[in-house]
Amino acid sequence: MILRDTRGVDLSSIERFNFFPASPLCCVTWVFEGDIHSIALPEHMECPSAGRTWLKFAFSGAQAGPLVSWNPGETFVITVAFYPDAFFAMTGIDLHGFAGRMEPALDVLPPILLEPFRAFAADVEDVGAERAFLVLQDEIEALWSEARPEGIGPVRWLQDWSRSLVLRAALSGPGRSTRQIARRVKSWTGMSERDLRGLGHSEQLYSKMHEAVQAGELDWAEIAAESGYADQAHMIRRLRQHTGFTPEQLRQRAQNDEALWAYRLLGQYFSKP
Repeated sequence: MILRDTRGVDLSSIERFNFFPASPLCCVTWVFEGDIHSIALPEHMECPSAGRTWLKFAFSGAQAGPLVSWNPGETFVITVAFYPDAFFAMTGIDLHGFAGRMEPALDVLPPILLEPFRAFAADVEDVGAERAFLVLQDEIEALWSEARPEGIGPVRWLQDWSRSLVLRAALSGPGRSTRQIARRVKSWTGMSERDLRGLGHSEQLYSKMHEAVQAGELDWAEIAAESGYADQAHMIRRLRQHTGFTPEQLRQRAQNDEALWAYRLLGQYFSKP
């Protein structure tokens, strides 16, 4: 769960932007208070209120590129994210058509998830987000225990998860051709194997960059090699594709730019043992 609550916080217009990296995760999002505008075009940065307004209760698929949004005022937003293959296993929903899209959650979610999510939204108002999420988490865990395919265990890194997913795609159902495996991966995640592999490299880059900044030993060529890129230029191209920033821009802005709060969350995750 990701919670963003700016109520009572004095933020400038620039500080109310939100920058997110590309991600294979699918999400359910509630906008409890305030509004969010998508920044899909460069000119929207100059007039962000012109962007499309987000739905108050939405389902979104994987994002192959960065996502930028803007809040005209105070907001209280909660997002619950799923590994897409887990979401597919629990719901049977083919995620191929949801990549890069946001749809009304009421039109997408089956009753087995819709009812717990409705209860969660009500509980957030009554008992607070943290306690409400513990209840929701237990209910999703019960669904997952029934739907979980054999051989799936917890993973920490996207590259480990994507390798495991491709292997399962190769061993699942009739047919073992490259095309059939690719079709299963696309159905389970909304992304291609190549896209997933690229996101895994970007995650490794975030992690290596965070470690290097903390240690005060930043060597971009070495980080590129350790993260799986052919060279430094390849690393820069792919990171811009997934974040909109070069590695150096991200290093300079992530620590202090309020709009890059999602990247600081990633840094906290990478700091965990």
